[in-house]
Amino acid sequence: MNKYILIVIFCMAFTAFNCSSSKKTHDVNSTEKNTYLNQYLPLGNGNKWVYTDEAAGNESETFTVEVKDVKKTDSGTQIQVTSFPYLTSDNTERTVMVMNNGEIEINNYMGTSGMIFPQADNFKQGYEWSFGIFKGYVTSLNDTVKSADGRFYDCVYVKMTDGFTFSYEMWFKKDTGIVKWGANRTNPPTLKRVYYVLKEHKVK
Repeated sequence: MNKYILIVIFCMAFTAFNCSSSKKTHDVNSTEKNTYLNQYLPLGNGNKWVYTDEAAGNESETFTVEVKDVKKTDSGTQIQVTSFPYLTSDNTERTVMVMNNGEIEINNYMGTSGMIFPQADNFKQGYEWSFGIFKGYVTSLNDTVKSADGRFYDCVYVKMTDGFTFSYEMWFKKDTGIVKWGANRTNPPTLKRVYYVLKEHKVK
C-alpha cells in the first residue's frame, strides 16, 4: 500500500514540476516580444521604412529610415536612424530619443531641439504641442492611406506648421509608424504638393 502511495505522490510532484516549467517558458517567450515606448513610431533595432513619391510611377526619389543602433539610458532609449526625413526631406543620419513616457525628442533638427512627437496616449483628436516655432495638431483619427505597401486604415493625421511659410503632414498607423508624409511650402504655396508613401516596411 505504501508503495502505491509513494507512486501517487511522485506523479503529483512530477506533474506540478512540469506545469511550473511550462509557465516559466511561456513567461520568457512573452517577454521576448518587442514592446515600444511609443507604438505610433515603433523604433526598434532592425526596423525599416522605405518611402517613395506618391505620384503613380514616379520612384525617382526614395527615402529609407532604418534603425541602426539602440541604446538604453536612464531616461529612455536612444535611437540611431539612417534618416529622419519627415520635416526636412533629406537622407541625413539622425539620433532620436524615445523617452520613458513615450515622447519622442530630437536635437538640432530644423534648428530646434525638444519633443517632436507626443507620447502615444496623446495621439488623440484635438491634442496640440509645440516644437520650436512649429505647432503640431492631431486633427483626425480615422484616415485611410493607400500605398504600394498596402492600404492602412484608422490612421492618425498630424499637421505641423510654423503658421506662415511651411506645412508638414504625417499619417501615423499604430504599430506600423508613419505611412505617409509631405513637406510643403505655403507662402508662396507649392504649386503641386508632394507626398511620400510607404513602399515597404519591416517592424518586428
